[in-house]
Amino acid sequence: MIFGLDRAKKFILDIIFPIECLGCGSEKEWLCINCFKKIMPNIRVIHGKNLDKVITLYSYDNEVIKKLIHGLKYKFMEDLALPLGALLSKELKKMEEQVGKPDFIAPIPLHKKRLLERGFNQAELLALKISECFGWPVEKNVIMRSRLTASQVDLDEAGRKENMKDAFSATDLAKVLNQKIILIDDVFTTGATMEECARVLKNVGAREVLGLALAKR
Repeated sequence: MIFGLDRAKKFILDIIFPIECLGCGSEKEWLCINCFKKIMPNIRVIHGKNLDKVITLYSYDNEVIKKLIHGLKYKFMEDLALPLGALLSKELKKMEEQVGKPDFIAPIPLHKKRLLERGFNQAELLALKISECFGWPVEKNVIMRSRLTASQVDLDEAGRKENMKDAFSATDLAKVLNQKIILIDDVFTTGATMEECARVLKNVGAREVLGLALAKR
């Protein structure tokens, strides 16, 4: 039954959003190889209070990156995780030695209400693509959203920080203790979300917490 619903959902989405490159409009794929090659990285390395380091790989001002992320998050086009994951992995491969191997990677969690609305966690999809490429384990249940927060989109830096305060809790202390963890997310803006996650993980014994985001807004 679930398989049937998934097929029906995909059929409807294919009608509403016919598959064409979000860069040039050519048919049959969301990002053609030519447009894939044209997307230039914009690497940023940021040091935080609780985060040992955050690496962002592209600029959100890139129109194709923006379209891909927007389609994934707000139009529920789950297939867009494939080209986004490929873009992320391509640049991360060049920085693998600098980043270092983690004990595991952890996607920034969604609240269960948001997860139900969207049907998937975009950060988890990206984490799984990274895991496929690098063999790094994914732990999606070591941290959870303990309360539903307002959208961060229209909030300033102070508002984002306050909105995220006490929004997360650690759920598996044994897995976190003395571990090097990389948090995965699609977009990094002020860092309020990742910083709060890192604070929670450090408080229960994580040795090192890094952040990795596809794009910097």
